[in-house]
Amino acid sequence: MDIPKSRGTILIVDDEPDTLWFISKTGQALGYSTLTAGSGMEALKIIQECGSRIDLVVLDLSMPGMSGIEVLRLIRQDYPQLGVIVLTAMHDEQKRCEQLGVDAFIRKPYSLRDLHDRIEVMIERKNEDKVPLEIESGWEISAKVLIVDDEEEVCDFLKSALTENVKDARFEVACALSGDDALRISRTFEPDIGIIDIKMPHMWGDELIERFKAGEGCVPKDFIIYTAVDAAEELRRAKQLGYRFFPKPTAVETLMEVIKKICVKHKLLRKKP
Repeated sequence: MDIPKSRGTILIVDDEPDTLWFISKTGQALGYSTLTAGSGMEALKIIQECGSRIDLVVLDLSMPGMSGIEVLRLIRQDYPQLGVIVLTAMHDEQKRCEQLGVDAFIRKPYSLRDLHDRIEVMIERKNEDKVPLEIESGWEISAKVLIVDDEEEVCDFLKSALTENVKDARFEVACALSGDDALRISRTFEPDIGIIDIKMPHMWGDELIERFKAGEGCVPKDFIIYTAVDAAEELRRAKQLGYRFFPKPTAVETLMEVIKKICVKHKLLRKKP
């Protein structure tokens, strides 16, 4: 199967023709090539034919015949690196999807903006993973990072990791202990990256991101979700956002590698003094 050159290729799997058409047109409008499958069996056949040329699968769970859960299980078994976004209105299936390693959820009914954001984040994340971290000689990373966590110890830990003994990078860091503080600080600090906890008093991290995007603060160019992996609700909400997700605790080296790649992607660089 021939695939034209584009920003990436998305396979959409749904038994509803109108949904296939809508998501396909959305992907094409964003510059992606799209493939469609009306059943689980057809989707697996396309994946087998195209292999690594597919960057992302958008998968409906509720289909006749082979269920979306079974399709997800077989994708994870045979193509573990393939990104999968699940479309679901069924709360009881989410835990099973998480166990199988789904990358993100889109809750039905969903908006065009939700779909757009999830696709963009997932494709960009895969492209980042393909590119080795290379910084041209004489240049270094320079970025403002806003850490948002209601635990002061976590803020202090991340701030130290970003400001002490970091090679080829200079980070200016601000910390906020609540969503309201984050919005207020962002207006003058103007962060490039937000590292955000999901579960916080008064305002959860996903609501904070939505309020950033609504213009209530200076929205960062990218977000990293940093939260407790053993908390089911936190994990579910983090996966729904589709951004980079890291459990507490995460090795500093792993976190720094991703932050640096995000900085290079957004060209957050300056000449070394």
